[in-house]
Amino acid sequence: MIPNVVKGGDMRGLIRYLVETREGRTENVHTDPHVISGDDHLVAWHGSEVLNLDAAGEISAYLEEPRKLYGTEVRTKVWKADPETGERRPDLVVDPDTGRRVQRYRDEHVWHCSLSLRASEGPLSDQKWDAVARDFMDKMGFTEAAGKAPCRWVAIHHGTSAAGNDHIHIAASMVREDGTRWEGRFRDFRTAQQVARELEVKHGLERVEGREQGTAARGEQRAETERAARSGATSTVPKELAHRIRSAAVASTGEAEWIRRLRDSGVVVKPFYAKGTTDVVAGYRAAVKGGAGEKLVFYGGGKLGKDLSLPRLREGWAAPSIEQAEEISGEWQAAFRGQPPTTKKGRERSPLATTAPDVAADRLGAFSERLRALPLDDRAGWAVGARDVSGALSAWAAFDKTNSQELRTAAEVVGRSAQLRRRAVAPRPPTAASGMATAFLFAAARGEDRNKIKAAALLAQLVSAVGALRDYHRELGHLRHVQALEQDVLARLQKLPLPGYRPAQLSAQEERAWTAQQVARQGQAAQGEPARTPGSPLPRPLTPKPEQRIPSTHKGDRDDRSR
Repeated sequence: MIPNVVKGGDMRGLIRYLVETREGRTENVHTDPHVISGDDHLVAWHGSEVLNLDAAGEISAYLEEPRKLYGTEVRTKVWKADPETGERRPDLVVDPDTGRRVQRYRDEHVWHCSLSLRASEGPLSDQKWDAVARDFMDKMGFTEAAGKAPCRWVAIHHGTSAAGNDHIHIAASMVREDGTRWEGRFRDFRTAQQVARELEVKHGLERVEGREQGTAARGEQRAETERAARSGATSTVPKELAHRIRSAAVASTGEAEWIRRLRDSGVVVKPFYAKGTTDVVAGYRAAVKGGAGEKLVFYGGGKLGKDLSLPRLREGWAAPSIEQAEEISGEWQAAFRGQPPTTKKGRERSPLATTAPDVAADRLGAFSERLRALPLDDRAGWAVGARDVSGALSAWAAFDKTNSQELRTAAEVVGRSAQLRRRAVAPRPPTAASGMATAFLFAAARGEDRNKIKAAALLAQLVSAVGALRDYHRELGHLRHVQALEQDVLARLQKLPLPGYRPAQLSAQEERAWTAQQVARQGQAAQGEPARTPGSPLPRPLTPKPEQRIPSTHKGDRDDRSR
């Protein structure tokens, strides 16, 4: 069960929305709106009728009565994003009496929470929803169960969502019947998640495993999906950013290289400076570079994925030296000002070495073995492993346009296992046995390098690593994670076509022929000659005809020239 809490100041508008059944509506269609639960007086009043706009007015007036009677205010500060840095700052207005700029506040006495089930669970009965809603509000501290005067509240059911999810909406006043304020408003988001977890067990509902382990991935917002549909994009901007940021991070050996890779991939990245400083970078925000005049939409790294916050990314790199720290600072300043990178000779500009494919395959194999050896309670280690696999898959997706969508989907599913809410153990130094070499391989490769890459060997090791992640989740009872990894990752990867890549296994003769071919091509390229179209690394068989005779060469007429 998934709770979604929203707070505002318009009770009447909220209730009207919940009961509205506008004809011709194509999205969020409401059917049979009725009271499912609430305080006893309200249920007795409206519990047996289909709600309309008149009923909405009566319900909202009843819920608002204590606040209006006592004149209790529930307000919150208004914040806005700084247009230059994206940092959250107080929204200041001019006080008409003093002429001074003061903090702006807005009314926030309405508490709205939807409780939603997965579509696969099917609908609950009204009686079951009533029990769930009452238990939820008791544990949230709105009712007399808290030992205080109750807040007035109502739960309304108006059909399933467009995706088939059965759900209810709870609307409550944050002013109790004695005029005091509900004290849970500063920690309600986390409390709602904890209560939902308890009620999943009590009422036999499907458990949200991501919440249980702190690995839930960021959900997509409706505006983001609509924007992607209008532009014809295959994924939303946050998903695209997560792919690029994660693959760049896994391919990089340090922060400066990561910044340059990110900018090369078409990401606009800006630093957040620690409070009171102009040189200590504590975070970042990122946007996909758009067309001329197009407004950039920035997202904080931690909002895109818990593994993508700057502190978490830094845990994957070695501590920088003094020279490296200066390089990092220079790259952040260049990114902040929109200037070119400070160097054009970074590791990310290196051409693909002949040995890179073999190194990537070997290190990915060692990484897969190390992953299987991790203890089950090393949640941080498993999260880092999932990030490496996801980053390698994202880098491969950017290189291989034919298989891009399959690889991207696999990367997104694996990435969910990297969403660790907080680190369970201290960070460990990075190791060569990781997905870095694979991510670097695909980041450095160009189209003409395709036949150098042992894709089948890399794919086998990635499948092995994903299998280890699946077994980890199976041991912990995360059946939904297991199902997703099997159906959306392993099944896709095992069917992936690999035309044009280098064969995984070559004989000694084939290996020598292939190496000679690559050396010849590199020599031609160095001399400015066009590279030949690659053929088979095997020599063509010679099969002379049965009666074929090879004429002898007489002395004196060899090569049609006398000696």
